[in-house]
Amino acid sequence: MSLLLRDGYLVTQNARREVIRGDVLLEGGRIAGVGEVRGSADEVLDCSNCAIIPGLINAHTHVANTLLRGAADDVPLEAMLERAFAADAKLTRRDVQMAALLGCIEMLKSGATSFHDLFYWEDEVARAVRESGIRGFLSWVVLDERFTTQRGNPLANAEQFVRKAKGDELVTPSIGLQGVYVCSEETYMAAKELADRLDVRMHTHLSETRVEVYNHRRKTGLRPVEWLDKIGFLSDRLVAAHCVWVTLNEVRVLARRGVRVAHCPISNMKLASGGVAPLPEMFEAGTAVALGTDSPVSNNGMDMFQEMKVCALLHKSARWDASVLPAQTAFDLATIGGAKALGMEDRLGSIEVGKSADLAVVDLRRPHATPFNRESVIRHLVYACRGGDVRTTIVGGKVVVEGGSMRTVDEAEVIARVQEIAGELFGVSG
Repeated sequence: MSLLLRDGYLVTQNARREVIRGDVLLEGGRIAGVGEVRGSADEVLDCSNCAIIPGLINAHTHVANTLLRGAADDVPLEAMLERAFAADAKLTRRDVQMAALLGCIEMLKSGATSFHDLFYWEDEVARAVRESGIRGFLSWVVLDERFTTQRGNPLANAEQFVRKAKGDELVTPSIGLQGVYVCSEETYMAAKELADRLDVRMHTHLSETRVEVYNHRRKTGLRPVEWLDKIGFLSDRLVAAHCVWVTLNEVRVLARRGVRVAHCPISNMKLASGGVAPLPEMFEAGTAVALGTDSPVSNNGMDMFQEMKVCALLHKSARWDASVLPAQTAFDLATIGGAKALGMEDRLGSIEVGKSADLAVVDLRRPHATPFNRESVIRHLVYACRGGDVRTTIVGGKVVVEGGSMRTVDEAEVIARVQEIAGELFGVSG
C-alpha cells in the first residue's frame, strides 16, 4: 500500500538540513519520493499548514514506569530509585505490559516513532511495542543479583530475551546495565562479552549525579567513566544516559571509545542532579549525542517537544549564551542524533528516499505556532510546538495515529486499565 503526504513543510533533516514545501511518497514501508511527487497513491493525506518531520527518537526512557507517574515527585534520585525499586517488586508481567502500552501511546501521540528503553521484563514491553506499532529498542537491564528484584539471573534473562527478539520488525533487543552503584566489574564485563557475542548494543546510566561519581571514586579511586575505561567496558556499542558529572578528560574518553550519549535535561533538572551535561564539549569532541525523556517517574511525561525546548534553554541559561544550542541543534538531537546513537542513521532520523517511513505530521495552524513560514518552522517546532500538536504519526509506512487518535489500540481502555492497576497496587483512587 502507498501513502502520499501532500503539500507540507518537509523538515528533511538531510545533510543540508533542507526545509522544503512539497510531498512525501511512502511505499512498502519506505520513503519512495520527496519533494514534488506527481500522481497519486492508495491513500492521500492533506498536510497543508503542517510540518512533516522525521519521527522523533526518545533515546532513553523506562516506558513501563508510567504506572509510577507521580509516585516519587520532589525527591532526589536516590529516594526516587528506592521508591521505584520497591514498587517494581510488586509488578506482574501483565502490569508491565499495560503500563508500557500506555507509554507507547503517549509517545506515538506526541510524534515519537522510536524509543530506547532500559528495564527488565522487556519481553512484556515488546508486546506493547508490537500492539501499539511503535519501534522499541529494548535493553534488558542487568545488575548484580544481590540488588535485583528480577526472578532468575539478570544476565541469563537478558540473553534469553535477545535471542528470542532478534530479527523482529519493530523490536531491536540489546543488553542494559543499571549503573556503577549496583553493577560490579564482573557484571559489566559479562554483559559486554554477551553483547559482543550476540552482536547487539548496550545501554547504561552513567555519571548521572555527583553522589554517584563521588561514591564510586571513594570505592575505586576512579570516577565512573575512568573506571569503565580501565576495565575495558567502554565501546561504540554503548549508549550512556545522562553523563552530567563528567570532566573534559572523560568527555574525550567517551568520544575516543565511540560511546554515544543520551541527554535527559528535564529528568536531571527535576531530580536536582545539579550541573549540566557538557554538550558543547561533547559536540567538539565528536561524540554522538541524542535526547531522551528518561522515566515517567522523573519527568513526568514523554513529550519530546518539551525535551527539545528545555534542552536548548537549559544550555543557553547555563552558558550565558543565547546562541550556544540553537533550535536546529536541539531538533537534530531528537531526530538524526537519536538515529546515530542507536546505530540506525541509515534507516531513521531524516526524510530521505530509501529510509524507513517513520514520520510525524505537526499541525502548525495553532495560536501558539502562528505566524509561521518555511524559515521559522524548525524554531517553532522546538520553541513553540507541543506534543499535542501532532496530527498523524506513521511507523514503517503504517498510520498509527490519525487525527490525534490511536488507530492501533483502544486508548480509553488502556488508560482505564492502568488506573485500575495503580489502585490495586498503590491505593491510587480514580
